[in-house]
Amino acid sequence: MTQGVREICSEHQYYAQKRVDGTIDHESMENAFHEIEDKAPRIIKKILFPGTGKKVLLTDDERVILSFFAAIQLFRVPNFREGIEEMYRKVVEITLGHIVEKDKEEKTLPKEIEELYERGGIKINIEQFVSLEPMINMATKGSATLLAKEWHFAVPAKGMTFVTSDNPIYFQAPEEYRAEVGHYLGPMHPLAEVTLPLRKDLLLILSPSAKRTPSQYRLLDCTSVQLDKADTKNINKRTTLSAARYVYSSERSEALARMVAKFKGTSQRVVV
Repeated sequence: MTQGVREICSEHQYYAQKRVDGTIDHESMENAFHEIEDKAPRIIKKILFPGTGKKVLLTDDERVILSFFAAIQLFRVPNFREGIEEMYRKVVEITLGHIVEKDKEEKTLPKEIEELYERGGIKINIEQFVSLEPMINMATKGSATLLAKEWHFAVPAKGMTFVTSDNPIYFQAPEEYRAEVGHYLGPMHPLAEVTLPLRKDLLLILSPSAKRTPSQYRLLDCTSVQLDKADTKNINKRTTLSAARYVYSSERSEALARMVAKFKGTSQRVVV
């Protein structure tokens, strides 16, 4: 059966919101994402590799759009939204437990409710829309953090391409800062390095700028580089490690298939 583009790699009502009157708004959030997803690809498509050491020229508005586009990749994915929903579920469970204990002490809890609770018969369902506001708030704050980082653009080694995934952003502490912050830090940490494949032949690298002088930042920001084969493979490994389920490539590759199989189940997660 032929499927429309909207039905592929999408989840029904994933961005639906509940209005005050209880009706479901299917369009507002989808339309907002469509605007970003319309503008960002236009910017990405027009970027040309100027040569190693030379600068990619972007307007302030274009950088703002790309930084939000990058940030939303982190917080729109299921592993973040499910974490928010699980947090709400735990809050409800704890609150319900306190209410049950209080009513038991005061002997106001109906016996059938007490029995139902004790055998785990009360099911708590958290609607997906509760994670939409935290998702937007985190993406907005994250966008400002990414905007302040030092931007670099990279192209792959000759004859190679970058892969992408259903969770394409990878973040880590650069080696020079690991003694200071350790291996584990969030993507919006000032010392985190973030990578995002933009096209099969273009990568955005967002590096820490916290320890740069203003003159160093101006000199290095938006510079570009062509990676060698080892670095291109390493970037593809990062993208594979960050994937939730799927890795996408513009060409068939047995080596890539082996790498995906090797790192299956190692998805990098934003911890809520």
